[in-house]
Amino acid sequence: MENLKLQYLKSFFTRSQLSVEECACKLKEWERIIRLCYAEPVQHSSDDFLRMVLIDACFKIEHFLRFYNYDRWVEIDPLLLQPWLANDVVFDLILLENQLPFFVVEGLYNLAIPHHETLDLPSFVNVGFNYFKPHNQQNIRPEKVLGVVHFTDLLRTFMLPSSFDRRIRERRVDIVDHLYSATRLREAGLVFEVSPSTCLLDLIFHKGVLTMPCIKVHSSTEIFITNIIAFEQCHLLCSPNITEYIMILDFLINTGKDVNILVEKKIIVNLLGDDDAVATMVNNLCCNVTLPYIKSDYRCFCDQLNAFYENPRNKYKAIFIHDYFSTPWKIASTVAAIVLLLLTFIQTVCSIVAVFKKGILAMSYSCKKMRQHQII
Repeated sequence: MENLKLQYLKSFFTRSQLSVEECACKLKEWERIIRLCYAEPVQHSSDDFLRMVLIDACFKIEHFLRFYNYDRWVEIDPLLLQPWLANDVVFDLILLENQLPFFVVEGLYNLAIPHHETLDLPSFVNVGFNYFKPHNQQNIRPEKVLGVVHFTDLLRTFMLPSSFDRRIRERRVDIVDHLYSATRLREAGLVFEVSPSTCLLDLIFHKGVLTMPCIKVHSSTEIFITNIIAFEQCHLLCSPNITEYIMILDFLINTGKDVNILVEKKIIVNLLGDDDAVATMVNNLCCNVTLPYIKSDYRCFCDQLNAFYENPRNKYKAIFIHDYFSTPWKIASTVAAIVLLLLTFIQTVCSIVAVFKKGILAMSYSCKKMRQHQII
């Protein structure tokens, strides 16, 4: 990859007609700000540090541009010729430890644009959106995204509600330490339904029905979610929206049986093929994660689900439905039994009525005989 990065670097300078000195000078202006973006002091000299930033930034720009003009590059680009390798690069670009500040990559891109305006290239945000398009399930528009700090943050943004305001940090004061699993909730009569919403955070509970958006679980899901959670844990101004969602999913899923329930309802699309593997993955996502507080909406949501399970009436109703109406055969036999019982009841009533009428007639006849004897 190091040799490939140098090839991309050369291609970038050829494409933009920029000089190394121009880019190095601009990076020198930003160096102090760039260093402050990292959690710990960067133990490199100025020249070594800026060299690494320049190579990585230009590689990302050139790679994104080649992917943007896919048809032109697919038969000559070393990465695009090998889809598995290009896929590995996507994973590397997701990793939190591999991030460059977004303003650096965008700044170098904008610096290069005046040198080739005739190519009619889009903004770097548009190029980045095109590259990560498969992750943009909500089709969020580039102009709606402001203040992204790096690519991991961009991917997190794709998962947030379109109306989410990044500038406002929501206050979280509630704690959730328990929520019944999907299996237990269904035993209590809870109905799971898939939501048409494309935002994973749209969890709705209403009148015994829990509606959840569909989530696809594949081989890269763990890498994807883990890095977003790590970002939310590290960034002081970042609300833990995705962490809260995963925590609730972790409560709902304890075993492969819980996963199977959600798969049946199309809430989870299991591309791993093994329900137990999905359960293990979800449970591992929250390991070593600190979430002391949760927003009040989720606290209320969890309390409602727990209260539904703990209501005895819901349990007895669910047991009755499961024992007598869970399958077509049980429904048919239950209806037949009810009809037979009803007919037996009607027959009994008719027999009692007939006996009662016969008794009345006998009494009436006896009384008539007695009156006749008295008259005589």
